[in-house]
Amino acid sequence: MDSLQKIVLISLSTPTYNNVRAASALPYHLIRAQRGEGTAFVVYSFNINEIAPDEIKQIETTLGITIKLLPRPRWMLLMIRLRLLLLRVFLRYPLGSYYRLPSATIQAVKAEKPDVVWIYGEEIAGLARWLSGMRCVVTMPDCESLFYYRLLGKTFATRNLFQILKSSFAYHQYLSLERRICLPHVRYHFVGQADASFFQSHAEQGETLFLRHPLYDYKVKPVAFHQPRIKLLIAGRNDFYMADEVQKVIALLTARDVEAEVDTIKTHYDIAFLGKGWEPCVEALQHAGFAVSHQRFAEDYIEALQANDIQLTPIAVGTGTKGKVLDAIANGLLVVGTPGALENIAVEHGKSCLLYHSPHELVTMLATIPQHVSDYERMAEAGREQVLARHQCLAIVHKLFHWDISSVE
Repeated sequence: MDSLQKIVLISLSTPTYNNVRAASALPYHLIRAQRGEGTAFVVYSFNINEIAPDEIKQIETTLGITIKLLPRPRWMLLMIRLRLLLLRVFLRYPLGSYYRLPSATIQAVKAEKPDVVWIYGEEIAGLARWLSGMRCVVTMPDCESLFYYRLLGKTFATRNLFQILKSSFAYHQYLSLERRICLPHVRYHFVGQADASFFQSHAEQGETLFLRHPLYDYKVKPVAFHQPRIKLLIAGRNDFYMADEVQKVIALLTARDVEAEVDTIKTHYDIAFLGKGWEPCVEALQHAGFAVSHQRFAEDYIEALQANDIQLTPIAVGTGTKGKVLDAIANGLLVVGTPGALENIAVEHGKSCLLYHSPHELVTMLATIPQHVSDYERMAEAGREQVLARHQCLAIVHKLFHWDISSVE
């Protein structure tokens, strides 16, 4: 495999280790992996996550890269400052797609003579049109039109006309954008298989590539569930993506006519919430007699993960790969989740994870685990082995930036 001397990254957000005010930490960790191969990186960032100058310097030093900031459109800054974002309804495409590269920057990128120009984020994928003749990769990493397509099929997201109109408008904005941005000389990279297929169904010119989401960090620790009470974790923000499924589970666990299986869960589990917005859930479960704790933030996320045995991931809607789920499996937790939580992760129900489709099915699973702890410990270990083998960051980087992808899954 030929070595890459230089890659230029163009991104809306400045890459950060912990995903500070950005959609993903993916660029940071892919850069770190490829830097280990000796490749130089020049990053052009619109810095919409507003990373401070001293923090940018620290990132440059840590990764050994150069970061150059790009100007944001004045009209867009004014719109945000005056809280006029409602005016987006008059735009044909999503707001982020109106960022432009100054002509001087285009010339500077060409002067760098990079082996690859890498664009991060679907909304600025159209910038590739100014870089024809260069090897160009766009990490989307999800298909946004697919997200809204799925959302419109969910009952909880279509309970009133405003929700339907809002999601329909966003769907058509992103669909229009994806049809416009697709170029024959560009590779479009997704971390979701359905995302790649959905994009390709209406944007046929470019090369569409699905690669599994790379694993960022993990710590080796023996898998051994706590006794006599198993520690069950629900992590992340209690937001739109999880709220509906969580409410269904909480309603079943706290119902007046509880099943015997619910009493088994009360007896054998300590439940922990990690993240913001869980206060109502904690209060409801405590009132029903469950042992519950809540931590809003963890300085060491991996350490906080590994203090538990099982992670419950009741995600109602989403696309791509859920990084928090990947982290949990890699760090030795048994993940019990919905199809939306586990899609695109190299695990299999009953062998390396547990997949459930209803709250009743979930309760039955959780009630069964304490009776066969060693079997489920082996399942968690199998999940970790699968993820470490098939989500390895450096292997994914090689497939992303090199054009020989005969071994891509």
